[in-house]
Amino acid sequence: MSGAADAGAGAAARRRVAGVDAVRVAAIVAIVAIHTTPFERAGWPIGAAPDLATLLNQATRFAVPFFLVVAGFFWARKVTEAGEVRAPTRALVRRALLVWAAWWMAYLLPWNLVDALAHGPLGPLKVVWWNLAQVARRPAIALLEGTSPHLWFLVALAGCAALSAAFMHRGARRGLIVLAAALYAVGLAGQAYPQAPFGFHIDPDLRNGHLFALAFFVTGAGLHRRGPARGWLPLGAALAAGGLALHLAESWAAHRWWGQPLQRDYVAGTYLYGTGVALMALSGLARPAPSLAPGGGGGLRWQTLGAPGPAVLGIYASHMVFVALLKPLDRQLTGAAWWEVAYVAAVFALAWGTTRALARFRVTRPMVT
Repeated sequence: MSGAADAGAGAAARRRVAGVDAVRVAAIVAIVAIHTTPFERAGWPIGAAPDLATLLNQATRFAVPFFLVVAGFFWARKVTEAGEVRAPTRALVRRALLVWAAWWMAYLLPWNLVDALAHGPLGPLKVVWWNLAQVARRPAIALLEGTSPHLWFLVALAGCAALSAAFMHRGARRGLIVLAAALYAVGLAGQAYPQAPFGFHIDPDLRNGHLFALAFFVTGAGLHRRGPARGWLPLGAALAAGGLALHLAESWAAHRWWGQPLQRDYVAGTYLYGTGVALMALSGLARPAPSLAPGGGGGLRWQTLGAPGPAVLGIYASHMVFVALLKPLDRQLTGAAWWEVAYVAAVFALAWGTTRALARFRVTRPMVT
């Protein structure tokens, strides 16, 4: 009886992890879709009208907030298990910055060889030189983002963990929450609504999310203190639906009143949207675990969908290589419905395959794990 119970508990744990990984996979596919811009019409101003491309782009905006909330949750769990804050934080910061440094170097290279060779036989070398010159001209951006804008997430993740650890070490949890909320408010005024009467412009423009990241990470850490609980599934669904509706409404209002693009990275509703999706995923850690699958059960399905979950960090870091490699083909095929879907799928598959290959070797494993 005891062995059967332990086996059942182990199976439930695997289902719970698989459920979280399945949402991770959905989130990384969403990020790939953001960077491959499916269904955008050639020559059409981005975010100028509520077309399919704009709606799809906005629907994917749960992804980065979700990753940050989940990262905060599991960081807090490791802190609790370790009984101290420094070792888990050092591990997270080291991991994030090692991946950032490796891909910082990789993205100096001209992955879009077609465009690089348009500058002549020495075009690839010229591109490397131009990339280095860009780093020299904008050292702050090179540190906060890297040589590819999407690498900002790794720097922000390391910063969120370090800041959270510093405040928690001093017993200043409320101060951390106030700081996170203040940074989010500054991000809304300075980046989401710079044209509004209450807005202003920030230089350098940290549009990618540095100012917003801490709020999501701290929310994840706070959720660990409170749960998980089975009620997170319906609560998360309600928050996600309401957050997406608010995100779209804010984007439309800012476009109509202040002439800003309909495609927005972060607005107030994004917080609810990303947190709601994270609550739904983390509800699977409750005991007994609620099912996210229609009709209940679904353990095998979640394990299948979540199979790429452990590779998500590597997929995120490497996928822009394949966005660039396939860009010349994208220019030829843009507008073909099959290609708009195939481009996303191809980038995801190539990045996943690359991550699995790099993870096999000790020298390259730190690039993706």
